[in-house]
Amino acid sequence: MRVIMTGGGTGGHIFPAIAIADEIMKNESTSKILFIGAQGRMEEKVVPENNYEIKLIEVTGFNRKNIFNNITFIKNYLNSLGKCKKIMSEFKPDVVVGTGGYVSGPVVSSAVKKGIPTLIQEGNSFPGKVTKHLSGKVSRVVVNFKETEKFLKRVDNVVEISYPVRNKLKLYSKEEACRFFGLDHKLKTLFVFGGSQGAKAINECVKVSIKQITENNINLIWQTGKSSYREYTEMFSGVHKNVKVLEFIKEMDYAYSASDVVVCRAGISSIMELSLFRKPAILVPLPTAAENHQEKNAFSLLKRDAAIMIKEDILSNCFMNKVNEVINSDTILNNLSLNISKIYDKDAPLKIFNEIKNIIN
Repeated sequence: MRVIMTGGGTGGHIFPAIAIADEIMKNESTSKILFIGAQGRMEEKVVPENNYEIKLIEVTGFNRKNIFNNITFIKNYLNSLGKCKKIMSEFKPDVVVGTGGYVSGPVVSSAVKKGIPTLIQEGNSFPGKVTKHLSGKVSRVVVNFKETEKFLKRVDNVVEISYPVRNKLKLYSKEEACRFFGLDHKLKTLFVFGGSQGAKAINECVKVSIKQITENNINLIWQTGKSSYREYTEMFSGVHKNVKVLEFIKEMDYAYSASDVVVCRAGISSIMELSLFRKPAILVPLPTAAENHQEKNAFSLLKRDAAIMIKEDILSNCFMNKVNEVINSDTILNNLSLNISKIYDKDAPLKIFNEIKNIIN
């Protein structure tokens, strides 16, 4: 197989593309895979780190607030269409797979116009603009949530398959994972993170709750993000043996494995990792996320009794009360753990691989 993969901007778009590419190579090791990504974005670094070739195009996002500021968007989009057509003429792909982000737009559009089989994988409950726009034209749309279908232009080309999670994450025993952080595994553990850059609203709630957390004998693993790390580490590092303040956690599998409850944003990549590790979660959707998709993700879990959701504007009023309510109830913990685990499917990459084979044939 000769495959062009595209998706970028965030881990939620890049990691499923890599998971699908890995599955292709696992099943057909002589395949040729080429990524097309956006210049200056996350994929420029992440894709080569995972041993795949990437070609870059210059694309920008659409300005939803002021459509008159989209001259650069239009110019870059038209230029990128030409570049994509040239890449496809040279590479001659059997299929083009898009996993979201605005870079997917010109790549998948070019493939559709050239009559190349195409597949879009959509992880979010509410689909992105590229998925919605191209859903009626591509060969197949793979959705993570059944409710995504109602936003698409067709349903006859839609298949429901769980979001493919990167396969490098490993489950450890709580004892081993707590030992990694120097924590007592016999205590309940709260893991808080807001993405690699942190989340100010979440961090502020943790800051004012530290005393109560330590008095309740709860371990805290706290990824603050770069911008807040110096402030919080000066305040709290070494103050209590059960509090670990970290700028960034590369070994996320240890953090998930050590935790009893996780507080985080509602990006689809984080949600699916929570599902893999069966972790009870309190989700705080990013209010500025495009088309409010994080809140819609969280609501999809809420309907399944698979997570707790707290909107950011009321977080400071109920943060610690909700943490205590969840972490001290085995009934709630077990129920959330069971229900969130149902979203994950270890065979998702293989199922998507089979869909790719089907549309080629």
